[in-house]
Amino acid sequence: MAIKTIYIARELLKLTHYFQHGYRSNWLPKGPYPPPPTGVNSDVPLAEHGVKQAKELAHYIMSIENQPEMIFSSPFYRCLQTSEPIADLLDLPINMERGIGEWYKPDRDVIPEPASFEVLNNFFPGKLNPDWESTVIPSGKGETEQDIFNRCKEFWPKFAAKLEAAFPNVETILLVSHAATKIALGMNLLGFDNCRDPIDSDGAIIRSGSCSLDKFELVQSELEDLEDVPFPARRWRLTMNGNTEFLSKGEEMHWDFQYGFEAGSDADIKARQALAEKEALQAKASDAGVPLEKDARASNVDTEAFEHVYFSVDVPGDNFKKRGEIEPNATMQYSGLETEAPLVRVGEKLYEGKWKKLVGTELALPDAAVMKTRTSEDGDDAVSESETFDSTSTDKNQTPEDAGDPNGERIYRITDRLVLENVRPM
Repeated sequence: MAIKTIYIARELLKLTHYFQHGYRSNWLPKGPYPPPPTGVNSDVPLAEHGVKQAKELAHYIMSIENQPEMIFSSPFYRCLQTSEPIADLLDLPINMERGIGEWYKPDRDVIPEPASFEVLNNFFPGKLNPDWESTVIPSGKGETEQDIFNRCKEFWPKFAAKLEAAFPNVETILLVSHAATKIALGMNLLGFDNCRDPIDSDGAIIRSGSCSLDKFELVQSELEDLEDVPFPARRWRLTMNGNTEFLSKGEEMHWDFQYGFEAGSDADIKARQALAEKEALQAKASDAGVPLEKDARASNVDTEAFEHVYFSVDVPGDNFKKRGEIEPNATMQYSGLETEAPLVRVGEKLYEGKWKKLVGTELALPDAAVMKTRTSEDGDDAVSESETFDSTSTDKNQTPEDAGDPNGERIYRITDRLVLENVRPM
């Protein structure tokens, strides 16, 4: 016998006013916040809505035919809370497994270590299996994105060998983990070599909303005895991707590695809050029938398919005597650009920005002028190709004569400067 079906659930997060859904209690918009019950940094309990979601997940699992025969959970408190109602309904113990624990980056101020069995057993008396020993222990120094992928790659064959040796009749299991770990576990099962690749030709990724559920089914081998097939050689099919149909509010708080933030970190939440506030403003303007004005701080360019935004960025340097520079191949991402303090990621560093004004700064794009012509027979407002000028320049006084030849430049007035400061660990 061998493992044939693997369910992987993401733990629940916090309650936040901005998104109106419930997760970890330390994300409430206003305190006081309850201290971590275990005394471990960041090991916070679920808020009321998170407890409700855990029960919804448990009821869904009770409704399916192929139910888990064993439950394995990350030893962090919120994962155990998520696992508890499932364990109660299925009458199963919870096996704590550090190999599926949370992902923490190396430059984090504190790398939390989960509480001991003795401490956790006080909160979940009689529900934790004291005999299961963790298969893999995450690095106490934190992990890079590749490290979390490699941890899961190491975890699967060791875990499967131990499980199938100790419980040869078990074919269906449930793992309750965290967003990043859930993705890394799944990408390893599907045979990928990183956490970011799309999983099909349509560009789909593993969905990882709060309390979402994945299901992986073993592709049957021609060999009758699957135990003779090494785990890395077994092929798996994803038959349930980030399922949240059982949740009253559907998918909430999806996270993937493209975000650049630790799932649920302060930076992650701040970015989501800025996005939620922007969407609320857009919805309000739409309901009122008023077109949303563009941000006055940014220069407006072509908006037929998307909007270009140009501004000056000051990056702090490591040496106060030398201005920092962005590497030519660095990736830049931003969130909350319309707020007073947007978040900006440059390469692997995260900054908080502050807007300031510029005077007399221009951006010139060679060979980008728009060719347009005015014809008298078509009226004053008609245009056809002949007369070259920069139709998208923010210089409202520009005339066709100013534009030069057909291979001229587009000139944009840069009026805004974003000063990056308060470097934060990713």
